[in-house]
Amino acid sequence: MSTNFFTDNEDLVETFDRAIPWTRVVHAVAGPEADVAETVSTWREILDLAGRYIASEIAPRAAKVDEIGVIRDGGVRMNEPMTLGLTGLAELGLASPSVPEKWGGAGLPFSVTMILAEMLARADLSLQVQHGIGWNSPAALFLRYGSEGEKDRYLPRLAKGEIMGAVAMTEPQAGSDVGRLATTATPRGDGTYVLRGRKQFISAGQGEFVIVLARAPGTTGLDGLGLFLADREKSDNYVTERAEHKFVIRGSPTCALVFENTVATSLGEPGDGWKRILTFMNESRLGVGIQGIGVAQAAYAKAMEYAAQRVQLGHPIREHPMVAEMLLDMRTTVAGARALAYEAIALQDLVMFANDEGAAKRLRELTPLVKWYGTEGAVRVARMALQIHGGNGVVDEYDVGRYMRDALITPIYEGTSQIQSLMAVKDLLKVVLRKPAMLVRGGPTAWLARARFEGRLGRDFATARGSVMGALRSLIARLVRRTGLGLLRGAELSEEDLGPVLLHAERITEALAHLHVARALGERAILVPARLPVAERAARTARLVAERNRRAIALDDGSVLAQVAEWRGEGQSLRVSASSTTTTESAASPTPVQENAAAIPISVAMAPSTGAASPPISADSR
Repeated sequence: MSTNFFTDNEDLVETFDRAIPWTRVVHAVAGPEADVAETVSTWREILDLAGRYIASEIAPRAAKVDEIGVIRDGGVRMNEPMTLGLTGLAELGLASPSVPEKWGGAGLPFSVTMILAEMLARADLSLQVQHGIGWNSPAALFLRYGSEGEKDRYLPRLAKGEIMGAVAMTEPQAGSDVGRLATTATPRGDGTYVLRGRKQFISAGQGEFVIVLARAPGTTGLDGLGLFLADREKSDNYVTERAEHKFVIRGSPTCALVFENTVATSLGEPGDGWKRILTFMNESRLGVGIQGIGVAQAAYAKAMEYAAQRVQLGHPIREHPMVAEMLLDMRTTVAGARALAYEAIALQDLVMFANDEGAAKRLRELTPLVKWYGTEGAVRVARMALQIHGGNGVVDEYDVGRYMRDALITPIYEGTSQIQSLMAVKDLLKVVLRKPAMLVRGGPTAWLARARFEGRLGRDFATARGSVMGALRSLIARLVRRTGLGLLRGAELSEEDLGPVLLHAERITEALAHLHVARALGERAILVPARLPVAERAARTARLVAERNRRAIALDDGSVLAQVAEWRGEGQSLRVSASSTTTTESAASPTPVQENAAAIPISVAMAPSTGAASPPISADSR
């Protein structure tokens, strides 16, 4: 059993020591005069302390946290084992460690706070969600957009763990389609606003305040959105209506909030909410990728331990080839996800603290891939850990059932895997349509085109890259056949034109993610030659995935898009019929406008939408 979730994790220590460009990060965060060695040593000591506490105090309570779940006794609150774990973190100064020292925090960079998040997710994902969303996320928004008064009021208490907040975006009718958000913020004339609406799936919604994404009355789409701060100083300012009953992250309160004449203040300028929340969501997506890595690490460690001890047919089961292959695949997935994620996280530090435009461009390419690979990989690793445990895997005392359940939430929240795929492929299409020659020579992106490796690693990587380019050439050729050569001159594409791309976006994303993982591990192997076997295995997997997905795209028989067209036709007929029915009625009685979003029925489907409206894509779009 691990006694330190930092120092006992060889790959995580290596990531800290060898993979993160600390000189650039330290100078960006602490200034060019900062002593890099001393600063990094201090951060390492903090992680060592946190690793010991998490392994000895939080991980042993995780099963109890899961068993008890959320306390619903006339209100909503966290259970005692979780509260104890969070209290201990606060006593160590790790409640909201990114808060600058000026307000009582440790001033840690994103790179270090994400290592802390990974260790917490490995121990107990429910607790990590409360730690991240309840303390760190509000602190980040105050640091960026809060007034000096708001920073002075909230940051010291967040740094000490005295209060907990939440960030409320999701609504029952909107899901991933943020443009349909209905909660309104109406000015009162005294600098405050009145919020009216309903939010759903709000982690840490039981806390003392909430930052709400709402719109100015009369606006539509993404225009007019703003961030608003509502305190629970008066118990009736807003209502935590309920905590959902979930089979994942059972100990983490996931709340429905109701705002009815809620008094709030604007966090920053009203109307800039979409841009600001998009920045927050992109960081959150990196954080969810890290959550997946933490859960996968827990599942892999438990499977390794069990496979070494469980004897069948005269041997520990890890010596049976099929089980050995599963363990190697698990190790490669975890190491690959970690290499990719911390590469992106270091870029995030450079963007946040140094406004590095080159880093921002590379970060945009990696972010959806970190979220996709880290979370889909977590589900796969947890599933294999369950299989390795056999019948014991479904028994609660072995923990792997909890890992399996908790892993399942990670590809869903903060943008589903399908949303990540649309983001990744949309950006890739922009690049390809601006420079079609990249699909003939080089690679699908400049970053991947530059990557070169020796030996088997290099051959498999190049073949995988070629298969991705082949799949993209096939899709571009279909688009040209459907739309003509105007596509290559900047013509906008409709959703119907983009049908084949939308259908195969996740296949392209999967191949891209594996290709970047092979690249990241290959570059690590240059620094640490002992890592070459893991890099070679990742490159072989990238080749297999890319070849499989290219073939799947080539063999597309059109049946899916035909079915979509049929359903769309049926829907259009129903809408026309409904419109005809209501025309006469509306002449006498105007269609009611929903001014109060709190009237939205709560009986809507629980699952957030995995669909999203796709804006036109052209060679000139941004």
